Amino acid sequence: MPLSDVRVLDCGQAIAGPICATYLGDLGADVVKIERPDGEVFRNERRELDGKPFNPAFEQFNRNKRSLCLDLKCEAGRDALLDLVEVADVFVQNWPPGVAERLGVDYETLAELNPDLVYVHVTGYGETGPLANKPAMDTIIQHLSGLSSLMGYEGQPPIRSQSSVADYYAGCHAAISALAALRHRDAGNGGQKIDVSLLESLMHNMDGAFEYYNNLGEVPKRAGRNAFFNPDMLYGAAEAADGWVCVALLLYSDSMWEAYCDLLDRDDLRDDPRYRTDAGRLADAKELTAIFETWLRERTVEDAVDVLNDAGIPAAAHQTIDQTAEMDHVAHRGVFRTVDHPRLGDLVLTDTPLSLSETPPAIRRHTPELGEHSREVLAELGYEPATLDRLQEAGVIEG
Repeated sequence: MPLSDVRVLDCGQAIAGPICATYLGDLGADVVKIERPDGEVFRNERRELDGKPFNPAFEQFNRNKRSLCLDLKCEAGRDALLDLVEVADVFVQNWPPGVAERLGVDYETLAELNPDLVYVHVTGYGETGPLANKPAMDTIIQHLSGLSSLMGYEGQPPIRSQSSVADYYAGCHAAISALAALRHRDAGNGGQKIDVSLLESLMHNMDGAFEYYNNLGEVPKRAGRNAFFNPDMLYGAAEAADGWVCVALLLYSDSMWEAYCDLLDRDDLRDDPRYRTDAGRLADAKELTAIFETWLRERTVEDAVDVLNDAGIPAAAHQTIDQTAEMDHVAHRGVFRTVDHPRLGDLVLTDTPLSLSETPPAIRRHTPELGEHSREVLAELGYEPATLDRLQEAGVIEG
């Protein structure tokens, strides 16, 4: 696999840090998850599976890792981590600024031990700036970034996405940066530090909202089911006779406008001089959408989706999680993988989204139990069994 010769130390917690390391593991890296004696914060009892504690998200974001339970607040635990750093390629953490310094595992310290180390730090606001030391989680960033101001409907409370998008974007950006840094290092240029923030990651990926503001002076607002840049044009769910259909009714497309007029049998609209340009159609998007929705309500979901797609207007049935999970297409693509877990038995995970034709990524390991590989990892460094026994008796390691 592409990263089979890469060693990653993952001191991440919750989502942003761990998902960065997980992607590297999917590509073949040996990822050692460093956890405190009581486990990282996301290793909690969110649910039960067959009477056993189970956090579905933790299992999803920590595949392809080994767990070393290590007390970094004591000298012996820190020394063990430093021994690992000497032979590591990537170090990942998403502690708030200052924590790594207090633990003695900041970039400057570790770079002295291993000048080729790629050091990844993911935070809410970045390492510098007026907000650097403020507490931040995904939901905080969704609101502070302005994303929540674009979601939902006027007159209702601001909402957050039901996906931790700031965490995921930051984790992806950190992984991409780490891959670039590894290539730079392999060219003989040494390691470096990566400073990725949830705030900047999310701001970059908001459909150009800040480009509308900075260049045009527009302040994007909530558009409900539609897109903020064309709030009256249908770009979301509309009601059919027996359910909901998501339709991308792109009125600025000449071909879709022709399809619209054909389907609705409205030559009068086609011939209307106001609608000969996309600007004219967008100016009346609210009215044109209302006419379309009247047509849609007379058709079943299945019929509407088929007719619209055949006409070149993208459409799909609105689905719930269970409906999506049971799709034939999902089965064909092998989206789910069954993993043999030592405590939970057969566990079904959503497979990695990464893809390479010749060296395919894969789920090779279940998410580890707390400290499952503590002795194994340190033994690989040359720690004798008696030394491991002493560390375990002293509570420095668990497992």
